[in-house]
Amino acid sequence: DSRTFVCQVGAGSHGMGENRTELRVYKVPEAPEIVANAGGVSVQSSDIPQIAQCVSRNSFPPPNITWHKNGEQLQPEEKMVKIPATLTRESSGLYTVSSTLFAHVTREDRNSLYHCTVHYWLRGQKRAVESRRVNITVFYPAQHVKLQVMPSSALVKEGDDVKLVCEADGNPAPVFSFYKRELEDSWQDLTSLADTNSGVLNLHDVNKSSSGLYRCQTLDLDDMRQLEKDVELVVNWKPRIVAISSPLYVRPDEVVNLTCKAIAFPRPSVHWNVNGTAHEYVENQHIASNLTVRVNHDLLRAGAMCRVSNALGVSEKHIQLLDQKTAESKGVIIVAIIVCILVVAVLGSVIYFLHKKGKIPCGRAGKQDM
Repeated sequence: DSRTFVCQVGAGSHGMGENRTELRVYKVPEAPEIVANAGGVSVQSSDIPQIAQCVSRNSFPPPNITWHKNGEQLQPEEKMVKIPATLTRESSGLYTVSSTLFAHVTREDRNSLYHCTVHYWLRGQKRAVESRRVNITVFYPAQHVKLQVMPSSALVKEGDDVKLVCEADGNPAPVFSFYKRELEDSWQDLTSLADTNSGVLNLHDVNKSSSGLYRCQTLDLDDMRQLEKDVELVVNWKPRIVAISSPLYVRPDEVVNLTCKAIAFPRPSVHWNVNGTAHEYVENQHIASNLTVRVNHDLLRAGAMCRVSNALGVSEKHIQLLDQKTAESKGVIIVAIIVCILVVAVLGSVIYFLHKKGKIPCGRAGKQDM
């Protein structure tokens, strides 16, 4: 019924007159329906990927559809944005319009919101109805990878459970692999101990041998690009004294060197309970202290104590000092006793041998013959 009507009036010989009027019929369209690409879109797509489709039904006269990203209207752009549309007249005489948005995306579009708007006329005024806003899944390769120790490496001590968490900024998340450096150019593969999907390597009951350099590698299955990141794990442990110069044979008034070696992290402090001149040095991750001291009666009697400590604990060892003169005297006595025993044993053997040969007569008859 939307058309122009003509009214004609005839007046015989005076001729005919007419006038026209236009009847406009409007039907407000239904709210547009938008459907996003459920499969996701890759930033590396060579073709212009489909973002979403928009449909508006049952309107008159035919409406048109515009597309918007983050509130800004999109315009067709060669090789970047395409917006084809189709118009269908239903049996009812009303129109259905469909529009599809094709556009290249970037990694920043992972947070973009898209919507379509239907524009139509009502009583000579232009109106618009917006669809809901949709977000699409954007696939993009990782550009950065982060590897961290949880809890912080500064707080890790022997016996703790530690997580090495590897994160990459790609979507989907890449495949994660973990390694620990053994030698300068040798890496131990720890991937079998890790959750390669979440990028977490769990280390249980760590000890000082767990310390070292760890590496996370990521592999993007789309472009086979590989990224890696290293982190140093430091396990703190309480001191252990591993070597000490004890017992030590000395002479009164002699100047001697007392040695105490320990291993710990963080580096411990070494204290002696006797006065002297101490020198510390580090040797193969061991800390050693040499104490130069003059031997006196109290030192011979009580010995010396080495005390090693850090924030995690304390270890103590006693150094026993023995008087070398006393030791030598005891040694001479022991040697003399051993020699006497050997002489008696030899003499007994000789007498027994001579008796067996008849060289030494024994008994009452022998005495009478003599």
